[in-house]
Amino acid sequence: MKLDIYAFKARIAPTAVTALVPILVFNHFFVSEEFRKLLGDILGLKLFSAVTISTISIVFLSELSRAISKQLFQRMMHQEELSMPTTEFMLYADSTYSEDFKNRFRDRVLKDFKITLPTNDEEALSIDESRKRITESITSIRKKLHGNSFLLQHNIEYGAIRNSIGGAILALILSGLNILLFSFHAPNPFAVEISIFLLIFYAVWLAIGPWLVRIYGRSYAKILFREYLK
Repeated sequence: MKLDIYAFKARIAPTAVTALVPILVFNHFFVSEEFRKLLGDILGLKLFSAVTISTISIVFLSELSRAISKQLFQRMMHQEELSMPTTEFMLYADSTYSEDFKNRFRDRVLKDFKITLPTNDEEALSIDESRKRITESITSIRKKLHGNSFLLQHNIEYGAIRNSIGGAILALILSGLNILLFSFHAPNPFAVEISIFLLIFYAVWLAIGPWLVRIYGRSYAKILFREYLK
């Protein structure tokens, strides 16, 4: 994982407030000091602290959270970007932008990348082909706008919300396992209460998360078109 501003804000930070939290609960209430020292000896450290566990966990969990989020939104919900706002908005069938704006967009794409996007009539004959060609042009536009700080900020916001969904799914599972652990194997009422609270919190987040992703996704698309055509 490349450690840049996007990685920290859009991948590591969402993981730190989702999937990592139940692991810290598990570590605090269950992992013994002897076990930490044993792991410390194995790794050549004097103390295998919660911070060390967190550092190792967050790298792995951020990758896993991102993979789950991409699978959920990019492939299942957006058909590999074919129905993302950046594609939807430039279809003539979509009413977000005027036909004149869409024509200007097509002229600019043709000029910049030699990509001919479908006309209104061509779109009516094959909407799937139109989606594919628009999506291909968006890839080129993103490369052209690489380094645009304003677009990067909106991309970070969208990525953070999206990746937090994957983290919340993991957190939900881990919180459930903690409830079972601290209810039966290593009874601890306080740990159970914390885990139940986390379970409810992440369930609520999963309920509103897709709605937030749509809002931020639409905002990102509008910024991308504005920055490209300005």
